[in-house]
Amino acid sequence: MSEFTAPTPEFGSRPEDLAAFNETVATINEHNDQFSLGKLMARAMIDHVGEAQKAQELMDAGATQEEAEQTAAFVGSDKLPLSEEEQMARSIVGITNAPVLESTGLTLSPLRKTSTMYGPQGEQSVGKVRLQVTDGGKFSTFLLAVNPEDANEDFQHSAAGVAGSVIAEAKDAISGDADEHTVLETLAYGKGIVAGLEHIGLGESPVTVELTSLYEHAQQGDVREYVNAGNVGLLTEPEEQGFGPASWQRDASPDFLAEHWNKVLDVVKAAKANPKATELFAQLVKSAQTSLDYAKADWAKLKTEDYGGGGEYGKGFEQIFETVGLELSMVASPDEESK
Repeated sequence: MSEFTAPTPEFGSRPEDLAAFNETVATINEHNDQFSLGKLMARAMIDHVGEAQKAQELMDAGATQEEAEQTAAFVGSDKLPLSEEEQMARSIVGITNAPVLESTGLTLSPLRKTSTMYGPQGEQSVGKVRLQVTDGGKFSTFLLAVNPEDANEDFQHSAAGVAGSVIAEAKDAISGDADEHTVLETLAYGKGIVAGLEHIGLGESPVTVELTSLYEHAQQGDVREYVNAGNVGLLTEPEEQGFGPASWQRDASPDFLAEHWNKVLDVVKAAKANPKATELFAQLVKSAQTSLDYAKADWAKLKTEDYGGGGEYGKGFEQIFETVGLELSMVASPDEESK
């Protein structure tokens, strides 16, 4: 009688795989929440109150204020610095969720700093960890192995969150000109990952649209210019930019306004210099001009409303807009060599 071993099913093909994936994502989110700026500030306040209470108890027992405060501070000094505590907690998250991360071709990123907190223990970096793609083939295979009927809202939410994390990691590395393996995996398997996201019902999700654009521009050869254009607001309509080229004049010094518009011009110039970015260059010239026209009209209106209380606010803005407009016209014109 012959013996055989049944093949191991693809990870993602069983409901319990999706549950494990959801749990891993939830654990990472909980870690980021635990070490968020708000939570750390709250903890620092509680520690401060506790230290003050301890000092008061010592003074009630006969210690001087100086002795009590020094003793209370010394007793509290044995706590791990928050950065070390976060690193240890992150390591535990990585170890306990290693099977799922390995099966899906993912790994935890280092701490991505978002702000800095200052306290008795000195400067502490505050941020979050993300997920990176270490094996794009595994990640796309995982998504494609999912039975669409099992892809409920919880799983879709987790998958979209992971995709957003992967995209953020890729864009940060691209704009920073970092040749990281995880970025190469994300872009090389972008088409397969997009197919997986569509397979689980996320075809219309913003993360799928964004990843598709990243992949297409990587294939085109202008992904760095594309990412940098997004970073300065040139891929967003003026009304939807938030604080971008169309609205910087609402809260800016002349130096700030000039510096940021120079960044816009640098991005447009970089696209022009890349022969593979011809279409993108034309799009960016149009977008920059649209934002500039919007900003000029907005500033003219604001001046009639005595924006900023009048006085010195906005002094030199018109000259900055004029200079940017002239430079943009020069960049947009064909080079002599191409005539």
